[in-house]
Amino acid sequence: MNRASSAGRGFRSCRRYFSAIGLLVLLSASVPLHAGEKSRQATITLLGTTDLHGNLYPFDYYSEQPANRGLAKIATLIKRVRAEQPNVLLVDSGDTIQGTPLAYYFARKDTSRPNPTIAAMNALRYDAMAIGNHEFNFGLDPMWKAKREARFPWLAANIGGTHRKGDAHFAPYIIKKIAGIRVGIVGFITPGVPRWEVPDHYRGYTFEPILDAARRVIPHVRKKVDVLVVIAHSGYERNPDRPAAGQPAEGDDTPIENSMVSLAEQFPMVDIILFGHTHQEVPEKFINGVLTVQARNWGQSLARADVALARGPGGKWRITSRKSTAIPVTDAVAPDPEITELARPYHQTVEAYLKTPLGTSDKPLDGSTARYEDHPFVDFIHTVQREAGQADVSLATMFLTSARVPAGTVTIRHVSSIYLYENTLYVVEMTGAQLREALEHSSSFFPQWPPREGERLRLPGYNADVADGVAYTVDLTQAPGQRIRDLRYKDAPVDPAQKLRVAINNYRHAGGGRYSTLREAPIVFQAGQEVRELMIEWMSRSKVLPTSADQNWKIVPREAVDAMIRESRPRERRPSAGP
Repeated sequence: MNRASSAGRGFRSCRRYFSAIGLLVLLSASVPLHAGEKSRQATITLLGTTDLHGNLYPFDYYSEQPANRGLAKIATLIKRVRAEQPNVLLVDSGDTIQGTPLAYYFARKDTSRPNPTIAAMNALRYDAMAIGNHEFNFGLDPMWKAKREARFPWLAANIGGTHRKGDAHFAPYIIKKIAGIRVGIVGFITPGVPRWEVPDHYRGYTFEPILDAARRVIPHVRKKVDVLVVIAHSGYERNPDRPAAGQPAEGDDTPIENSMVSLAEQFPMVDIILFGHTHQEVPEKFINGVLTVQARNWGQSLARADVALARGPGGKWRITSRKSTAIPVTDAVAPDPEITELARPYHQTVEAYLKTPLGTSDKPLDGSTARYEDHPFVDFIHTVQREAGQADVSLATMFLTSARVPAGTVTIRHVSSIYLYENTLYVVEMTGAQLREALEHSSSFFPQWPPREGERLRLPGYNADVADGVAYTVDLTQAPGQRIRDLRYKDAPVDPAQKLRVAINNYRHAGGGRYSTLREAPIVFQAGQEVRELMIEWMSRSKVLPTSADQNWKIVPREAVDAMIRESRPRERRPSAGP
């Protein structure tokens, strides 16, 4: 090899080397700059469910028909979003493990298996859940079991008390890091639990007003995160477009039960509130700069909130835009195969239980008019409550006006549709004057007659109790407080001073529905079983469902009753919330 050829090869090698270096310089000037620009921007998506109430399978257990609701269908929507967006956090706003026969069965009848709703949420990789008031319905042990099985935290910043650690403790917040962004998630529960629940079911817990807890927790978390999210089992206490005024709505038992408007107004440092409890879908509403969104109850829609962020010169993230929507569950949304397969054995077990025959009915019945006139379904409840509690008088209501019982075999399904909730039976001592006061309060949920011109009739909900064991008339031409006429017990006018044993449920005794008179009444008997279980036992003994009412009460004038029935027909559905 001569020196010339060696030098030539060396020159060419150097040229190739410097060409390569030049290429790398060009690449370093372009590729990292492009990647850097991308790293300065990010989008995260929050998905939220609320008030699932044990709706797992897309099925209505009372009508025995498929339904567009439940986690099996919501799962399809969740997986669609995750397929298009990698940065997703999935949360729930409470009232999750109670509300269907399926949820009841695996909290009361068979506790050997994992909680079905929690099992599905684990499979869907939920990140956090705010606890709801109905989580307490079955008592502490079933609630703690479900919490122990969950692979995601249950949050409640406004729960205190003696439970400091373990299954009984609820953390106030968590911080999740996703796409390099620190997301704080603070949970709240409506503080009305002691107003509605059996004391043993919340033993050791205290409930602080949400706004009081927020003053302590929100500023603390805000300092630590780039995005601050609230998940709350509490709704709007008023129309956010109107100033605070007036009395709470029928379902709102305390001024602090719902407080999300005030939370947004007082804490503009919150970026997003995903809330629940009121069963009213809110796809998107900004209040004082805070984005609020509520999915529809029972898994009928999925809340989606998209947050775009940009990183500033100092490396700090700032939000550049927020938007939200509620994605509906429709016929076009197929149930997710994974969650359907998980739910199937639970569903099959509870269906077999609901089909258990108890007796017969000699004619078909439906509950469509049961809030406006004396009805066999409500009299059935009264009969069971008075017999079990040896009571003089019973107070009860029709929860599900779409309840149906065919002529022929009556099953556990039919009785369950007549009494939806896990209420227990109390008997209290009341004077005649107190009973009249309770009935006047009940009658206040009915509209004035005749209605004002252009005014739509205000229909009574599940808080409009009626009485059995006494006879009376509700006169809607009179002002609330003066509507109860001819109140009689054993064919004699009720003496204001006479003592009566009155059967009610625990929800009413706790003051649910704002029945303050019932809350003050001393308890003289308390059943260890739920009213629904007492009804099932009664039916299995008697074998025959009562199909006529005793007509001990009525509303006048009759045209008011007819108008309410006409108004109610297109709106009949399961109640949106309950005791």
